[in-house]
Amino acid sequence: MDLVERAGELKPMLVDFALSPRFDRHLSAVIAREFPDGVVTDESVFAAVLDHFALQHRLPSGGTVVEAFVAAHPELADAERDMLLGWRDVVEGIFEVNGKDGDAVVLFNFVDELTYRTRSNLGRRAFTSLKKRVIIVGRLVRAGDDWMVSGNLATFPASARDQMLAVAVEQAMRHPEAVFRNPTKLAEARRILAEHHEAFVELFGADLIVVPGMQVAATAEKFHTHLAQQVDPDSEPPDLPALDFPDAILDSAGVAIHFSQGEGLSFYPDYDLLEELFANPALIARRRYRETLSGFLRDPDTSPEPLRRLAARDPGKTDTLFTKLLKRKGGFSWDTDGEALLRKHKPSYFDGSLLPRTVPMSEQLSNILRH
Repeated sequence: MDLVERAGELKPMLVDFALSPRFDRHLSAVIAREFPDGVVTDESVFAAVLDHFALQHRLPSGGTVVEAFVAAHPELADAERDMLLGWRDVVEGIFEVNGKDGDAVVLFNFVDELTYRTRSNLGRRAFTSLKKRVIIVGRLVRAGDDWMVSGNLATFPASARDQMLAVAVEQAMRHPEAVFRNPTKLAEARRILAEHHEAFVELFGADLIVVPGMQVAATAEKFHTHLAQQVDPDSEPPDLPALDFPDAILDSAGVAIHFSQGEGLSFYPDYDLLEELFANPALIARRRYRETLSGFLRDPDTSPEPLRRLAARDPGKTDTLFTKLLKRKGGFSWDTDGEALLRKHKPSYFDGSLLPRTVPMSEQLSNILRH
């Protein structure tokens, strides 16, 4: 049997499984979060929530409903198991209909700029009303060599293209991982970051500098002006929008501005306290110093690189500092244990899942952003 046809049999079984008493408590919590008033006013939104719950929601065990479904059905063929587990990787996007191909519709995703030959487990009748240039918002999953609609589709006329492009821009900015499904986009982002890293070092002499909090906005603006003038040296300085920083940064005596080649710009308030602490480990007895280092170490979204550099300044003092912070009776050696400690608290910096913060936009999305 064709996998998409088989998917048409398996998907209702999976939905029934997700709605079973086994997952009632978990689904109820999701519904309460998504519909805080306790009323489902849009069935298409509810369908999307249920689809996400069945395919992607992490249960307390760490697994998903679809994984539990596969485990509960050992009779499934290998191809069926692989297809179902592949549904955990969902493509969410704003799509334009490029045309039809047999029982499939060819969709171009404005978010990742990839084309998807898409089928439905309802057959070609599901796409009867779709005309070229119609805009679709929906979710797609793998089904063999093709893609398949998962959940309901929301359709918009071609005349709504600009409004939907604006939605695509918002989705790309909020979920850069959706853009980086396209390997060309990921390579482009990394190339841009490498160029920006070089420009930062050229301007400031290092890729990590420390400035008072009140100078952070001006320093960032100086860098962005430098980037713009590199593109067009003869142009007037650009009229940049005012940069808004939280009080924790503005009120800090010393903020580290770090340009990581893999991420982009990061701002670390109270970095001056860390510098004092690594120079004088006895300060760990003071709560503010202790909490600053502990927070920096345990924050999974903070690069490990600044800690590596601070630790390298005086290895002996670093060992003393972490022995006290971690309360290690047998002592702590940064040389032998430091990387393992960083890997424990900052796994995304070691497992290859870290993505650039710079999101390259197509010309049409860039035009929307500029306006």
